[in-house]
Amino acid sequence: MDDLRKALFENRRSVRSFESRQISSTDLHDICTAAQLAASEMNEQAWFFVIIQKEEVLQEIAVLATGIEEAPFYNAPTLVVAFAKDDAIAPVEDCVLAMSNMMYAAVLNDLGTCWIHATKDVFNNPKYAALKNACGVPEGYTCIGSLAIGYPKGPLSEPKSRKQNVFSVIR
Repeated sequence: MDDLRKALFENRRSVRSFESRQISSTDLHDICTAAQLAASEMNEQAWFFVIIQKEEVLQEIAVLATGIEEAPFYNAPTLVVAFAKDDAIAPVEDCVLAMSNMMYAAVLNDLGTCWIHATKDVFNNPKYAALKNACGVPEGYTCIGSLAIGYPKGPLSEPKSRKQNVFSVIR
């Protein structure tokens, strides 16, 4: 368990600088499979993911989100945008569990990720409904966030300290 814990939990970081090279199809498949295997309330699997690797589309979304072409994705070559089914039992939670699996699958494939919140402001804005439709998002789904994915540029940062005393154990 120690090697697995180190590989998954201790090596996961929010990466904010990516190489420009695209992730492999095999790595993308592994990441997508990890998402599909995530736990979900009553096995609803109330998620839909849009995987964007086309640079022009990434830049368009970045400009809509922030007005700046290269922010907020840190030059990541792949962006996975997560959508939750509105009428599901626990749609946000289901998506977050799937995205967490994606993050850990990325670590196992020597990739980095960073949660990107700004995509919500684009995909949940009615004025950008055409973009959401062009991405193939079904009706009745709301964006809950996205993951920038790619090869980290440079070494990973040192882990930040974690809060202590955040558990109450009742036996």
